[in-house]
Amino acid sequence: MLRKKNKLPADVHSVDFELEYGTATIEVHKDSINNHDKVLIIDDLIATGGTAEAAAKLVSISGGVVAGFIFVINLFDLNGSDNLIKKGYTVENLIEFPGH
Repeated sequence: MLRKKNKLPADVHSVDFELEYGTATIEVHKDSINNHDKVLIIDDLIATGGTAEAAAKLVSISGGVVAGFIFVINLFDLNGSDNLIKKGYTVENLIEFPGH
């Protein structure tokens, strides 16, 4: 499980990232992902993709491999999903809405 900074009780890996409105940090327990684990990242919303890219970085730091992303809502005109696809990730979106 990936969580906002200071929400997890054990030793963590952390990644700082840019949001469309500022910065944030997400973390994962150091023992959550083993080497070569395939990890599917699921989130409710993708906008610019900053959180998704930070999640992928945490999986990589932990020794895992991102199997793909699934988002419930894609704010398509903010290009987050497109940017992940351009980087070679598999992405599925359930619903598409404009972000503005």
